[in-house]
Amino acid sequence: MNQEYIDQCIKRIQSETSLAMGCTEPAAAALCAAAAAQQLNAPPIELKLEVSSYIFKNAMNVGIPGTNDCGLNIAAALGAVCGQPEKGLSVLEGLNAIQRVQADELAKHTFVSIAKDASKVYIRVLALDGKGNSGEAVIQDTHTNFVLLKHGNEIILEQKPGSLTENKTDTEDAELTISGIWEFALDVPIERLYFLRTLVQVNRSAAEEGLSCSHGLQVGMKLWQNIQNGMIAEDICNYAVAMTAAAADARMSGCECSVMSVAGSGNQGLTATVPLIAAAEKAHKPEEQLLRGLAISLLTTIHSKEFIGRLSVLCGCSIASSIGVTAGIVYMFGGGLKEAEMGIRTMVADISGVICDGAKPGCALKIATSVSAAMRAAVLALSGVGATFHDGIVSENVEDALHNLGELGAEGMAGTNQFILDLLLQNAQNC
Repeated sequence: MNQEYIDQCIKRIQSETSLAMGCTEPAAAALCAAAAAQQLNAPPIELKLEVSSYIFKNAMNVGIPGTNDCGLNIAAALGAVCGQPEKGLSVLEGLNAIQRVQADELAKHTFVSIAKDASKVYIRVLALDGKGNSGEAVIQDTHTNFVLLKHGNEIILEQKPGSLTENKTDTEDAELTISGIWEFALDVPIERLYFLRTLVQVNRSAAEEGLSCSHGLQVGMKLWQNIQNGMIAEDICNYAVAMTAAAADARMSGCECSVMSVAGSGNQGLTATVPLIAAAEKAHKPEEQLLRGLAISLLTTIHSKEFIGRLSVLCGCSIASSIGVTAGIVYMFGGGLKEAEMGIRTMVADISGVICDGAKPGCALKIATSVSAAMRAAVLALSGVGATFHDGIVSENVEDALHNLGELGAEGMAGTNQFILDLLLQNAQNC
């Protein structure tokens, strides 16, 4: 493999992984509010948010770090009070008690509406000081991509919307394919993957937090406890499922622990990495195998998201990340490209219909299911068994199979996201 492609793949992993605290959508809203407040140059007394239906859906029911609350109102208020957009998606890290009290008051004067015909990733925040002054910020295309900053009528920054496509980043050069990803992972000098050590440490810490404390639905903790008491077998698969679900439990409940996100999602980052970390630990795999396996899983997740979309009616962590896990596990346990593609086709046949009905504590349930499916698909592939073109939307060519998966979400389920949102709003009104 030529050096340029290796450089591009490394660049792609680095550009698509970032440290984040809390669920990505409310964190992005907090980031946008922080930037709007910064343009205002004065403490805001009112915030007006306009967001896409996808952002709204993913922020309704998820815990906000450092609070007992959920939703965009408090997330944006916290971001505006902190006013530090340079922190990126970790903007809510380190807030003190006084700021939280201030945010509680500002949240009462924070108003949220759903933008019509907006990009899937779209957040606009208008910060007002009550004296006729305003600060405005708009994020679009990706969760940290500012396309507009304004102080009153003065434009501070303006970038043409759509200059980043929905699924691609400005640092993307490499044209990813499963075969190319596999070749990269085998050829890249191992020292060039040492930067993934930080990811391992951060995401494993989130899993440990979820295993040791009662967060969210406690899916991971209860699975782990039942492994220990003999109700569930203590094997590599169940250990991986418990650890990954535990990390999601912690994150979705608003625990103040950072995670390394992938392709714009913390849950995708956890799902794409923690199963491999757990499997390597349980099977005593050397670090080199883990790091190369992680590279495969991360790039396969990113590649799958190119088809599915950065935000989608399909659950990204259940589908894209678990597809990455299958390929990574196949590599770590001695399989080749043929087996990896076989496992990916099996995953397309298995978990293609898992919907995203918003970020919430229950995400840990879907993650547990998808990790179990990924481990099963990998085991079957290592045994020479996998889904074929006779199995529903699966195509024999693995790239075509991923394309079909993307078309299912974008075209076949075009009206599903609005239907889900309507149900969520109906539930909220009935509470």
